[in-house]
Amino acid sequence: MNRLTIVQHTSKYITQPYPTFAIDGLPFEVWLPQQNPDTEMDLVSAHWGLDNDRDVELIWDRSYSTAPGWKTLVPLLVCSEDLDLNCAVVAVEQAADQERIHWQRFGVMRGWIHDADPEVDWFEGVAPVSFQRAEFMSALDSFRKVIGLKLDWYD
Repeated sequence: MNRLTIVQHTSKYITQPYPTFAIDGLPFEVWLPQQNPDTEMDLVSAHWGLDNDRDVELIWDRSYSTAPGWKTLVPLLVCSEDLDLNCAVVAVEQAADQERIHWQRFGVMRGWIHDADPEVDWFEGVAPVSFQRAEFMSALDSFRKVIGLKLDWYD
């Protein structure tokens, strides 16, 4: 079982610390290239700093889409220059069962995230990760608290 937490991180293009997810203590921006060096794209957390309210709503709605049997694509990393879902986007295929949330596959979006079945170029050599449901939900809630985000449909 993996652990999902929130950490402060700096990137090549954003030198001020910003919040991001960490898998087993490693910022996602570090963890992913350690799994497969070809995934290094100098992107930043999609859950922090997006400029478009529609994009923010989509990311958090999909992150909280954890009903058992449900599967969805969740954007995790975006281009630091644009901070939106129109540039490079790394997404995860998220699935859930009664007790765990699974991040099954990671890849670069080739289609528009709002499409019914967007095209994704899946990365090879990146192992799936699983989190205890309660810990996963706590990490999402903590992240929103750090960035001061309230969701009308959740809070």
